[in-house]
Amino acid sequence: MKQHSIAIFLIICFLLGTACSNQHLVSDSKKRDEIRTKFEQRESSFLKNRQAQLLDIFQSGLTLQEEEALQFLYAYETLSDLCNYNSDFYIKQVRYALKAKQTFPWGNKVSEEDFLHFVLPPRAGTENLDSARAVMFYALKDRVKGLSMKEAALEVNHWCHEKVTYVGSDSRTSAPLATMKNAKGRCGEESVFTVTALRSVGIPARQIYTPRWAHQDDNHAWVEFWVDGKWYFYGACEPQADVNQGWFVEPSRRAMLTAAQTPGNYAFPDIISSNENYTRLNLIENYTNAKDLVVKVVDSTNVGIQHADVGFLISNYAELYELASLKTNSDGLCRLKLGLGDVVVWASMNNHFGFTKVTVAETDTVRMVLGGTDFSERSVEFDLVPPVQKEPLTVSETGVEENRKRLAFEDSIRNAYEQTFMTKERAFELAKIEKLDTTMVWQFLKKSRGNWTDISDFIRQAPSDYKKWVLPLLSEISDKDLRDAPNEILLSHLTNSPAYDNRVTTEDYMRYVVNPRIGQEQLSAYKTYLKAQFDDAFWQQAIKNPATIEKWIVENISLTGSENYIWVPATPKGVFEMKIADRYSAKIFFVAMCRTAGILSRLEPATGVAQYRKDDQWMNVNLEDKQPETEVDFGSIRLVNASPSGQAIRYSKEFSIAKFEHGRFKTLDFEFNKDLSRFPEKLTLQAGNYLLYTCDRQSDGTVLSRLSFFPLEKGEHKELQVSVRNEVKTTEPIATFELPDNLMLPDGEKLKLDQCSINRDVILVWLDPDKEPSKHVLKDFEDLKDSFDALDVAFVFLLPNAEQFGIFRQLGYKLPANSFFVVDDQLLNRLADSVGEDFSNQLPVLAGLAANEDVFFLSSGYKIGIGDRLLRELKWVRK
Repeated sequence: MKQHSIAIFLIICFLLGTACSNQHLVSDSKKRDEIRTKFEQRESSFLKNRQAQLLDIFQSGLTLQEEEALQFLYAYETLSDLCNYNSDFYIKQVRYALKAKQTFPWGNKVSEEDFLHFVLPPRAGTENLDSARAVMFYALKDRVKGLSMKEAALEVNHWCHEKVTYVGSDSRTSAPLATMKNAKGRCGEESVFTVTALRSVGIPARQIYTPRWAHQDDNHAWVEFWVDGKWYFYGACEPQADVNQGWFVEPSRRAMLTAAQTPGNYAFPDIISSNENYTRLNLIENYTNAKDLVVKVVDSTNVGIQHADVGFLISNYAELYELASLKTNSDGLCRLKLGLGDVVVWASMNNHFGFTKVTVAETDTVRMVLGGTDFSERSVEFDLVPPVQKEPLTVSETGVEENRKRLAFEDSIRNAYEQTFMTKERAFELAKIEKLDTTMVWQFLKKSRGNWTDISDFIRQAPSDYKKWVLPLLSEISDKDLRDAPNEILLSHLTNSPAYDNRVTTEDYMRYVVNPRIGQEQLSAYKTYLKAQFDDAFWQQAIKNPATIEKWIVENISLTGSENYIWVPATPKGVFEMKIADRYSAKIFFVAMCRTAGILSRLEPATGVAQYRKDDQWMNVNLEDKQPETEVDFGSIRLVNASPSGQAIRYSKEFSIAKFEHGRFKTLDFEFNKDLSRFPEKLTLQAGNYLLYTCDRQSDGTVLSRLSFFPLEKGEHKELQVSVRNEVKTTEPIATFELPDNLMLPDGEKLKLDQCSINRDVILVWLDPDKEPSKHVLKDFEDLKDSFDALDVAFVFLLPNAEQFGIFRQLGYKLPANSFFVVDDQLLNRLADSVGEDFSNQLPVLAGLAANEDVFFLSSGYKIGIGDRLLRELKWVRK
């Protein structure tokens, strides 16, 4: 009887499982047909080029739900992902998404729509993809067991904080597991990591970002997640006591635009833009006051222009950065909801353009006339005012202390993991065994952090004949590459690159032939693969004439401007197999082909143009032109600092240069923060039309901007006077603030302030040392240490308790020489009373006190570049 009951039970389970597997993942037949149609369109066009890698899996007995989920991903994934990853990767993503849906009690609460768009997709931002979903599922499954959906979402973020904390880095986004291995990441990496973790337990999540701030430079990304019918937000890897809290709340209330993106057609009341592949959501009203701005583009006869490009620009890092780009409808109209600050509206079509500054709060509709193009040498000035700063929101103190204790414990877990990284002693030992420079080996292994095993294996496993190239190769890749580059890929490029030709320098050989890094692509071992795809005759011809490669790409690789809708390039192998690529990926593919052949090749640093070296000259290639080589005309300019005060003028800080292309001025990518005095006397540029943009950001976030247009003819040389518009300074102090006689040192001793302040200006600094805004300030102090030391200014860092001083020390910043650390939880309140401001939840706070105790400088909250602003104020007050 017992066996009979078990048999019945097993039959029921089987039938239930079969019924579940035969249920549609998408019950709406119209939506299902829409997905299938889009999938079949792609299948018949370019997916078939990777038949074995992507499509054959549909013949392997998938369940109905797996098949529909895979069709959704193939129908809408960005092209580069479909080039870079195979069906085994995608089906694993599908199965773990479905597993989460079935495992957690909230799985049946999530709508089909939100599951498709915010649980199923493996991509959260611009990261390399990996198997993080599976790893995180098992890491979190028991941790969230028995919790409500909201509690689970909060708990996931605590787990993320155990694994990752903030550090600034370059713009390439590491894969989630690489970020976890590194234990640090910038906000884009933290948000990708946290979105992936939430999705791994079936909680809909999306990366939310402001493309750029209006009131300061830089941008930020955080996380939104769905719980029981409502979307909430929090800071990624920055747990708070409750949802909808975070240090970025106040900055977000000054944003001009916040957005999220999802593959496919997602029904939403406010969409920035969409096409057949993706939907970009406008979420600005979740954070601040906003309104619709309507733009009408007309010709000289006042007739609306259809399909005109309309860009909405703000000043950020010394360029007019495009928040969004829209197309006008048949009446010449487009609409965008924006925060209540200033934007530059830029309209263009057929190389005609027009622009105007618009104050969104005061404008409903702006009319743009495209009647011609003015490239004459002229200047235009305007002030760009960001949304006003609001009174800080009140945040509940409930659970704050308990949360603080949890964060400290989680920090200790992460710190303990970091103690397992390579030590100096072990690095020196490895270097001696391999007969390599000990200092260089230690520096590379120190920078590699959690990736130290791969880098040390690369050093150890490099064949003896190649050992001399190991350190030069590691010198060419970025710090982030050191933190996530696999040993196998580095070894592949080291051992499969063509032999060194002594007609070129060893530096050029390493940089432009052996170097695995070309642009922002995912590193791959492409040389052995590409070498095998062509016969020896092709490669010999390519070596004699690199235009052979250019010609092959033009004839065999189709270019697309829409299928790769996220700025993530495809690998060279993926481009070859798919035979279709966006322009950036095609340029990377060209360079990869050249390097495989041993031809020196690169993406030109300022313009991003693909180039190869011929007779000691860099030759441009045009992969959209049937002509294999393009003749390029050049002129030159000389940049002269014309500032009356002689202040430093730096690239991407106070000025930039942009070249006119396809209706827009595209900023040239010269070295960030490079002082104008370090530019060459003669800067060679392609002939064309240019914009010199200069700006000066004021303490309230307003930007005093100047647009200087100039044409550059073939062979022409121009001298450009570069100056910024400076604000009129006032000598009136902000307030007077009397310092106490002494303060408490972390060890309990007293610091007499006259030890640090006699005959010196004093900068009082209140920090939350483990939060991103404070880390930006500390990095500024480190970068500007020599300048602050030259001014003999004293810094007093005030922390609420000795515990935070311990966190501060672990960060390891090299601060100005006259830096003092004290424990105090009262002085900030006294300062707030003196200056009449509320500093609640507004760390970091900086107050500059002159020797007479006048407050000459005051800053609170998250602000990029505050170190530069403080230096300027110090120099001004001492005049």
